[in-house]
This record gives sequence, C-alpha cells and structure tokens, in this order.
Amino acid sequence: MTGQCMRRLWAVLLCWGLLAPALAADISYMVIEQVEPFQIVTRDDPMHGGLVTEIVRQVFHGSPHRIHPIVAPGPRMASLRSSGQTPNWLSYGARPWLQPGWQMSQQPIFSWHHVLAVPRSSRFRYHRLRDLFEQQLILMHGYDYPGLDNYLRSKSAQGRIIDQRALSQDSAIRMLRAGRGVGYVDTEMRLLYNLREQGLSPDDFRFYDLSAVIPVIDIHLMYDRSMPEEVKTLIDSRLAQMRQSGQLAAMVRHYRLH
Repeated sequence: MTGQCMRRLWAVLLCWGLLAPALAADISYMVIEQVEPFQIVTRDDPMHGGLVTEIVRQVFHGSPHRIHPIVAPGPRMASLRSSGQTPNWLSYGARPWLQPGWQMSQQPIFSWHHVLAVPRSSRFRYHRLRDLFEQQLILMHGYDYPGLDNYLRSKSAQGRIIDQRALSQDSAIRMLRAGRGVGYVDTEMRLLYNLREQGLSPDDFRFYDLSAVIPVIDIHLMYDRSMPEEVKTLIDSRLAQMRQSGQLAAMVRHYRLH
C-alpha cells in the first residue's frame, strides 16, 4: 500500500473515531419497582432481567448508545417522565397512556391481557360481568382498570363491585388464598409469573378471560419525543427484525411459561 493510500485510510479511520462519540446517545432507561416479570431488579443489578429489559438489551446490542438505568416506584417514574427533567428517557407503555412530548415504537412488544384468578377450590364461577356485582375483588393499589373502574364501589343501579387493594403482587396472591376476595385481577403474564415465584401451581386456580370487560391493549417501548432520530430508527428497525424472526414471540412465550 502506498504512502498516499495509507494517509487516506488513516483519515477515514480518524473521521470515524471522531464521529462515533457524537452519534452515541445516553439513554435513561426507566426501571419500575415491583413490576415483575416485565422488569426484574436485584440489589446489585437494576437490569437483572424481565421481558422489557431483555427486549431493550437486544434492541441496543452492538450499538454505540449507552443505557443508564434509573430505578424508582411507578408514581415517581411518572413524575420524572412528565417533568421534562430526564432527557432521552426510555420506558414502556400503551397508546392510552401517551402524553404530550411522549412517543411510542411503531412495533408493539406484547399485549396487556387481564384475567380473573379464582382458587380451584372455590365455588365461585364467572360467566359475565354481573357475576362480580356485590362481590369482593382483589386489585392492585394505584392501578386503573378500564371497563371495570365504573363499577368499583359504585352506587349505580347496574351494580357495584367491592375492591380490596393490595400493595404488591405477592400480597394480592396471599389475600386471594386467605379468602379476602372471590378472585384476583391481573395481567395473565404477571399473574402466572408471581404464582410460580410463590411456589404455587397455576393448576390450583381457574383463570377467566376478562378481555370483554377490560380491553386488551398493545404495549410498546415508549420514549422521550426529543430522543435522537437515529435512536428512534434503531428501536423500530430492531423490533421489526425481532418480530419477523420470531425472537420477540419467543421472549414473550418464555416469560409467560417460566
């Protein structure tokens, strides 16, 4: 190789070396406490696991962008997103949750599907919404349940449902086993995961589909609208590849069954 060619090669390499840091973005990945199996946190590792965390890892694998996890309870995380004081934040959410300045990935990553869990030993059977009237249901504290909220402790002539609120998924399952309600409402994936985490078999429960009451919604990666365009493009292209290859479906299936 001639001296002139070598100089040109070094010039190209130098340019790439100077440009690469400018293209790298710092991403504030928001990890919410107690939302297993979507995000799983340990004392030493805020990105220990979870469906959303594994998807985020895969999306940014091999890219120059840097992921900085922020761990906080859900209400605190909502405040950080809305305040505008956390640039380039990345989380997950659904279209009904969008606020000004927020944006979603084009591809959904999984579906939010609610079920009613009832101990198999219980005589209670669910067929339609009115079966829940004047019954006590175990729900999570601080959560909304579209389609169900209007009936919670309602004075409507149509009927009311009495809610017992739990502070965690673990306590909700303990309340259910103690007979504090006829059933516990949660997303199917989270419910199955937490039953297994407590050493319980899903076979000991009946699961009733509530999609006719609480609509199924698609969950996307959600992020700061001011996120660099190259990061948005990367998110959408990687998610499309993961969906087409079946990798995304395999990850969802893993967390549903394990």
